[in-house]
Amino acid sequence: MLEDEKRKIINFVQDFGCCTLKQLQILYNKPNDNFKDILQGNFVNRKGDIFVYHKANIDMKMIYALDVLCRYKKRLKEYYKRYDPVYITFLTKDNILYNIIVTNKKDEQGVLKLLKNNAPTIPEADKFILLFEDETCFDNIICSTPFVYCIYPSLKIIQKKKKC
Repeated sequence: MLEDEKRKIINFVQDFGCCTLKQLQILYNKPNDNFKDILQGNFVNRKGDIFVYHKANIDMKMIYALDVLCRYKKRLKEYYKRYDPVYITFLTKDNILYNIIVTNKKDEQGVLKLLKNNAPTIPEADKFILLFEDETCFDNIICSTPFVYCIYPSLKIIQKKKKC
């Protein structure tokens, strides 16, 4: 692996905090690479199949958001990390801006309220990809932005919903 490429991958892990081997393989088009080169220098550690930046913790919600990003790999133009509840914002080659919002049982009511109130903590986007642990919140979503409701970790799409 070239030094410049290695640096880019380490910066990616630093920016997002953690990611899986499979995600790196998909996002960097290296399906047979084990990425052991980025482990030199103590910037990145590996815990099983998860790479973690040395000052970060494993954030499973980020892992699930990156799984979504991997599904859009062929259409990606650019992407960057955001902060809870929007984990990643990305732009497609069609110039559609997406926000990936990940919640858990503890936070789901707060996220529903933020979506309903069009809160400034959720930046504007053309579409939202909402990740919930189950489908119990689907009928309670009131949101002015089109969205896709997914259940993680399987990323099963419950239903695509237009503006309501």
